[in-house]
Amino acid sequence: MKRVFSCIVLFSAFIACKSGSPDENKIRIENKTNKNIICVLGYNYPDLTLGFTSKLVLQAKGNLLNVDASQTKEIDTLGLCKKSVWDNTIKHSMLMLFVFDTDKLAKSDKPDDALIRRYYFSYAQLMKTNGIITIDSTRTNNL
Repeated sequence: MKRVFSCIVLFSAFIACKSGSPDENKIRIENKTNKNIICVLGYNYPDLTLGFTSKLVLQAKGNLLNVDASQTKEIDTLGLCKKSVWDNTIKHSMLMLFVFDTDKLAKSDKPDDALIRRYYFSYAQLMKTNGIITIDSTRTNNL
């Protein structure tokens, strides 16, 4: 159980830093849509499959992964703010963010059916936005 929890924390916490702020080990995901979403990170680019997670895991750890409609959630980065940690953890220097519709996930058989969009970020891109990732309906399908 501890291992599953650790994996979920890792999946949900690998973005960028707010440089120079007291919370420089945290990022923010801004959900500017009218839907509740689940955000999961993947770091095996270019593998776009969801083999690292399942519907049950996503639902069980929803409090770590959910970002309610029109809300912002702060997530711990577990050290990926340091370039050396990023380079040792993220394959091909590209982090992926998988965004799922919470309601569709509840009704679907598998996570792929509820996937709204994948985002891709380099370390430099995340540092440029000060660790803020905005999810809005103009940049997602099916919202």
